[in-house]
Amino acid sequence: MNTQQRTKEWRGGFGLAVQGKLFERVRDAYDLGHLAQCRVVAIGVGGAAAFVEDLTRAGVGQLVLVDPDVVSETNVATQQTYLRDVGRPKVDCLRDRLLDINPDAIVEVRQQALDEGFDDATFEQLALAPLDGPKPAVVLVCGLTDNFYAQARVNRLALQFGLPSLCAGLYSEGRCAEITFTYPRVTPACHRCILSSRYAAYLEQEFKNDVTSHGSPIFSTTRLNALKGAIAMALLHHPTDHPRWGALLQRIGNRNLVQIRMDPDLATTLGFTVFDRVFGPGDRERILMDEAVWLPQEPEGDCPECHGTGDLCNAIGAFTDTRLMPQKGNV
Repeated sequence: MNTQQRTKEWRGGFGLAVQGKLFERVRDAYDLGHLAQCRVVAIGVGGAAAFVEDLTRAGVGQLVLVDPDVVSETNVATQQTYLRDVGRPKVDCLRDRLLDINPDAIVEVRQQALDEGFDDATFEQLALAPLDGPKPAVVLVCGLTDNFYAQARVNRLALQFGLPSLCAGLYSEGRCAEITFTYPRVTPACHRCILSSRYAAYLEQEFKNDVTSHGSPIFSTTRLNALKGAIAMALLHHPTDHPRWGALLQRIGNRNLVQIRMDPDLATTLGFTVFDRVFGPGDRERILMDEAVWLPQEPEGDCPECHGTGDLCNAIGAFTDTRLMPQKGNV
């Protein structure tokens, strides 16, 4: 089905696929009419490819894919890729699979890094302007790379345009995973507030990240993607009246740093003791691994991006250029 046919057949936010049998078994699982009008901007579609696929299976109708890379043989064991994809741009491979899931989906691709040609006007066009259908009801921007500076810019873009956002990544060897998320007027802390020690390491201590997907089981990626999906549903459905997702964001709103333990010896292997502190003297016969902790976050008073007011809307339009990293002391 070509773009012109797809646009013509759109019916008030419902594509023909939503009206037909494709989503028949999940009509109660999501607000399909709402999700069909939502847009997700995915910055990085390597390990997150399956997450984006599952958003499409959930009925998200508009997707923007941004990634500069092509598929290599080494990606096949760590990402949702196949040998037939080797040498092709990751965004093209994923677009084809998304349209094979839902032919009514509107998928825009950019084989670029976020810092290559993506000024704020370009991002605004991709995130907010109509593509081949209606204007999006909700736009969720996702930072899904292992590049600190790309992830950091996602925070600034979300603040600048008042958008909900989600960022995620794996720690060394996939032994633990991290998700941070924001939603204007719900979450008081931005990503930079939450990860202030990481910003300090990169910007003040010249830290260089050497963690790659080496040694990381595919199951760690799958586990992370599953929880990202649940949080994305809370962000996209807010504040609808859906009985499962509509009010969930209010319950997790200030707990917007989530970590998943995928190694029972995490305190020893990576030095992470937060799970031991959270579960304390709990039933050690029944607590071992695969838990998620939802850690409450407060705004940093000297945050140079959200300014630490507790209302992320105060940062809308405040950046001259989100490509520039604000330094502390310039609040």
